[in-house]
Parts: sequence; C-alpha cells; structure tokens
Amino acid sequence: MLRRFTLALLLSTSACAERPTVPLSSAEVDGAFAASAAVEPPGLLEDPPAPRVLVPGDVLHIEVVSLDAGPLADTEVDAAGRVHVPLAGDVAVGGMALTEAEKKLEEALRRYDRFARVNISIVRSTGQRATVTGAVSKPGVVELPPDAHLADVLALAGGPKTWDAEGESMSLADLPAGRLVREGKMLPVSLSKALLGDPHHNVRVRPGDVIFVPAMQGERISVLGEVGKPRVVSFRAGLRLSEALALAGGSTRDADLADVRIVRGPLSAPRVYQANVRDLLDGEAPDVALAPGDIVYVTEHWLASTTDVLERLTPALAMTSIGIALSK
Repeated sequence: MLRRFTLALLLSTSACAERPTVPLSSAEVDGAFAASAAVEPPGLLEDPPAPRVLVPGDVLHIEVVSLDAGPLADTEVDAAGRVHVPLAGDVAVGGMALTEAEKKLEEALRRYDRFARVNISIVRSTGQRATVTGAVSKPGVVELPPDAHLADVLALAGGPKTWDAEGESMSLADLPAGRLVREGKMLPVSLSKALLGDPHHNVRVRPGDVIFVPAMQGERISVLGEVGKPRVVSFRAGLRLSEALALAGGSTRDADLADVRIVRGPLSAPRVYQANVRDLLDGEAPDVALAPGDIVYVTEHWLASTTDVLERLTPALAMTSIGIALSK
C-alpha cells in the first residue's frame, strides 16, 4: 500500500518532459546500493569489579588513632596523588586502595609516633569521574556512583541526544559507533547492547574512562533539489528511494526524474550514482535501497559530471544544515 501511494505521489508531481540522461563512470553497479555490514564488537567475557582506589580530587577524612592525635581536617588528594598530613608531610596515596593508603600513612607517621594507627574514609568521591562526550544530552564529566555500569553513566549524561520536529523524533546519536576508551584503548563493547542490559557490554565504568557517542551523521538521508520539501529523514533498514522522495513531498514540476542522483560517502571523495525514477515508475527499474548517510539529489536538468552535482548540491546542503540548527 505504501509503495503504491509513493509511486502515485511521484507521478502526480513529476514533470511531463523527459530529458536525456548522462551515465557516470562512478555510477556503475555497487552491490545494488547495499550498505556494508557492520562488525559487532564481541563484548567482554569477564568484567570483575575493580578495587576502589584513591584518585586526584577525592576528599578524605583521616583519623589518627594515638594518645596525642585524633581526626584531621578533611583533605583532598591533589593532582599529583598526594595528601598532606601534619608531621608526615605530603604522602603519595594516588592509585592505592584504602587499606594500602592507611598503611602508607602509618609508616610516614611512625617516625614521630610509633603507636599511630590511621583510618581513612572517602568523604566525597569527586575524583571518581568518567567523561561522556558527543551526542548526549549533557556531555561532560560524570561523577561515578559505586559500581557504576555503562548504561548508568549514559543515563547520568542525559542519554542519547534526540531531535523532535514535525511529529518525528530523530536520534542524533550513532550508538552503534559509540566507544568506551580506557587508558587510551578502545574496549570491544557496544553502547546499544549496554543500554539493553547485555552483561557482556554493560560493563563497569572506571575512573578516567571516556565514553564517546558520535553524532549520527551516517544514519540520516538528505533529500534535496527539486522536491516539494527538502529535508533530512531518519534512516531505517530497507528505506527505498521512492519512500525517501515521498517523505520529502515528491518531486516538483521542474524535476528531471530520469536523472536522480544518489551521493554516497564523504563529499571530499564521493561516489555519485544515477537513478531513473521514471523507469522505476514504469516497473522497468528496481526501487533501490538507500544506505545510511546517502544524499538524494533531484536535478532540474541533466548534469554532466560529479563536479556539476557537487557544485549544485553543496549550497543546498548548507541551507538544510542551517535550517536544522535553527529549529533545535
């Protein structure tokens, strides 16, 4: 039913005159417009809890048990991982668990008090942080609660960013391309599966981790040129050329449906394909499947080269981007 409606809409708005088409060398068959399969990260088979260690920014309550001593003023672990203790001076405790840090302070104090015992508790764990950047509602530094998992931290960052317009909610976050980076290395986990609660992907987040959620540049389709309403539409698996054109209001009377271009890849080195929508309407050509990030450009007359296409397409893309930004 949707396909019949789509074709009828295109017929009702298309021009009567047919213009010649110019095949492009880059418009040869390329897997029937099929997108390459994404490689899913395998996840982590083991994710044991890590001991809580002291990091710069943690505020500690230190109590010295001795005949002449007692609680000290709360002190912060400095950027070098040290705390200042009267008599003992600056003591490095960064990266140590609480028990290890207590022993380290006792050793430093026993030069002055051989009976000293030390108890440490974390007053504020402001050093236990991870960074969430990219297409989330509240990017920035997130303070980690105890035993925080990936889905928890994404929720603390406001979740994936969305954009609501004209009754359609569009995700601006490319979760499948998201990354969890630890000590400069990418962990093989999927943010999408983490949000679904998969234990192999919803791993524990540790201080210093960086979660990057890229904007969904490749998960949208731009429909520009001689269409009723140039716009960006959400990509979904199986989206066809005729449906994308219908979502953009169909073609105008000046459109050359025999020469619709599909631009794929970065504009610095694009591949440009040619589709004959007139043949599609007549049942003589397939209704090609689009790939994430494709740009559908409906021409008003034939264009001889990729350069011609890009010269006309770039201003249209710029105006569409401005419109999206102003509507947010």
